[in-house]
Amino acid sequence: MNDGSRRNQKMKHSRFAAVVIAFVLAALVLTVSGCELDGEVKEYSDPATLIEVEKGEEFAIVLESNPTTGYQWQLAEPLEEEIVVLVKTEFMEPDTELMGAPGEEKWTFKAQGLGNTSITLSYVRPWEEEGEEPVVMEESSEAGGEEAAEASPSGETAEAEDTAVGEEEPTTVTFNVRVKKAGSMDKEPKKYDDPDETIEVEVGLEFAIVLESNPTTGYSWQLAEPLDEDIVELVSSEFEKKTPEEGEGEIVGAPGEEVWTFEAIGEGETEIKLEYVRPWETDVAPEETETFTVNVTQVEETASE
Repeated sequence: MNDGSRRNQKMKHSRFAAVVIAFVLAALVLTVSGCELDGEVKEYSDPATLIEVEKGEEFAIVLESNPTTGYQWQLAEPLEEEIVVLVKTEFMEPDTELMGAPGEEKWTFKAQGLGNTSITLSYVRPWEEEGEEPVVMEESSEAGGEEAAEASPSGETAEAEDTAVGEEEPTTVTFNVRVKKAGSMDKEPKKYDDPDETIEVEVGLEFAIVLESNPTTGYSWQLAEPLDEDIVELVSSEFEKKTPEEGEGEIVGAPGEEVWTFEAIGEGETEIKLEYVRPWETDVAPEETETFTVNVTQVEETASE
């Protein structure tokens, strides 16, 4: 084989190797991109919205912030670290070149354990002591200062009503967080319709009580006694029409079912008592009363969790 043939073979091998490397790099890019999409962190900005996440998931609280004013967000109360932990904080620049424009602070947390907790953040100047009023600087002539002093009955200069440009008001916000068992948010709540059957459920899971109901009669199911909210909480209640048998049309006034969905919050045993009443009738015995016993057990932690 002459030198020219060897050079041609080497060039072919080099081209082949380059193609293989390009494919490998492309595959890696796609894989990494896919991981980022799959692991996208859900963001929350409205304190009125309950943050519901599964154990092991990350979530973020995003709030407007303007460091040019000296203010920044800080934890106002310690976290319950058996439930949530802080992962990181970062400032995101505004999409504008306007000087002094506000951006956003992003606080990322991880759900460590099951349960309910809250995250309280305060917008403060770190160097100002708690309860200290923001100082508003004003320029005035000597005469103006004297006039202001005369106008004040106590002899003190009146405070300006308007806040200085760029001044921020101290703010505190609280986000409520509920951490559920991993995989539970994709599960349909187990339904119970027999009061003689004890409802066995693990902390962090939902369950439903189903009872026949006919709103055309004016009757509906209501809680007869307050819930023990250390153990269970009401998630929702709704009326569902029964599906007609094949070949039958919908019957006006036919009964359906009320579905009461609850979530197991804490370990223990409790009762859920429901009564079938006309809400506007007072001093009238319920048409029916049903009592369900609920036994909530704590999930056993495993190494994989």
